[in-house]
Amino acid sequence: MENPQTMQPKKPSASDVARYLLEKKGALTEYQLQKLLYYCQAWSLVVEGRPLFPEEIRAYEHGPAAPSVSMQHQRQYYVSPSDISGDSGILSESDTAFIDVVLAAYDDMSGQQLENLTHSENPWRASFNQLTGVNSSAVISHELMRSYYARLLTSTDEEQQRHHVPNFNHPKKLYVTSSDYDWLLGYLEE
Repeated sequence: MENPQTMQPKKPSASDVARYLLEKKGALTEYQLQKLLYYCQAWSLVVEGRPLFPEEIRAYEHGPAAPSVSMQHQRQYYVSPSDISGDSGILSESDTAFIDVVLAAYDDMSGQQLENLTHSENPWRASFNQLTGVNSSAVISHELMRSYYARLLTSTDEEQQRHHVPNFNHPKKLYVTSSDYDWLLGYLEE
């Protein structure tokens, strides 16, 4: 029998997060679900300093998507909670509170509006390799998401409104990429 003190809580998967989103909304279009998963992951990298789930996000023709979830709802326009194998009960209270803030920021947007927004942002544009479907190998890196959305978090109010930046209840911080940090260290050592 394992010692309960050494047992680690199970980390949520993209399917767990998708299931939670769908349980909150009832049903979403496949585009809405995939873009909301993407934004949950991107903002978690910035605000929480960690990925919300371990699965990768890929840059497909219609925007960012988590293949592990999209395989569960292929060719469905509307996706309901029963279509996804995840378990929302695995999410911690802080995870669900965080997801709720992200959901509130993008809640009034259609799937097409979310696709257009992701297409206007650098992580998808820099990663999309013009391939479609399962042949796409265009992973959107955590560092690319983190650096882009960290800049948005500290941008002007107008820029934040245009990109629907969630209203996280935290003090403003200075975010720098690892390459900028290395440059700054080198500059200060001179």
